[in-house]
Amino acid sequence: MTDQAPRVSIVVPCRNEESRLPRTLAALDRFIAGASYPVEVVIVVEPGRDGTVALARRMEAENPAFRAIIQPLQRGKGFAVKTGMLAATGDIIFFMDADLSVPLRFVDEFLPCLDHADVVFGSRRHPQSIIGQRQPLFRVVSGRAFNLALRFCGVTRFRDTQCGFKAFRAEAARAVFSRLTVDGFGFDVEALAWADALGYRLLERPVEWNDAPGTKVRALSDGSRAFFEAVLAARRARAESI
Repeated sequence: MTDQAPRVSIVVPCRNEESRLPRTLAALDRFIAGASYPVEVVIVVEPGRDGTVALARRMEAENPAFRAIIQPLQRGKGFAVKTGMLAATGDIIFFMDADLSVPLRFVDEFLPCLDHADVVFGSRRHPQSIIGQRQPLFRVVSGRAFNLALRFCGVTRFRDTQCGFKAFRAEAARAVFSRLTVDGFGFDVEALAWADALGYRLLERPVEWNDAPGTKVRALSDGSRAFFEAVLAARRARAESI
């Protein structure tokens, strides 16, 4: 990275987030106001049953740093993130969950790491991570089983692929997300597999993380589908990059 302050993009995928999104948008607004570098926020909204679309459009109208992308069809979180990552204009592009389970101050903590890495991603299993509000026990166990199965199959070497806080240099973001095929929750695994297969430098970092009620993930059905999609996609990434 150069001496000039990087332009930072933050991609936030949303669906049925009317109850949680106002607090998140307010936090992002304060973050932008205090940042020493230019920031854009790309809100990608999938069709739902509440007022999330109206909230995103209102924020876009009130603050030029916000951009709303309204998807015509519900394709899944992976497709929403892919859409936002490819539309973002920053030198560094983050994506994060709409509940801000990882505090926004970690944007500043991750940025220096991108001087010597192309992809930096949060890991709840990092020994230095701080877990405040924990997930219910069933979700903790199912999440760890998901990761253990991925590592057993040789899909990943990382202990947490699913933390929703990741940063990419723009070149790596375009190369990785233009190749993404998984529309659902297994997209994180495929994204890291493509980044690894393409020779980008990956760095796993500790975060502070707090569970927020209202998750859209169904541990059994979504987890099973994500696992099989991720395994196939990661293997395809490695085969196509040879």
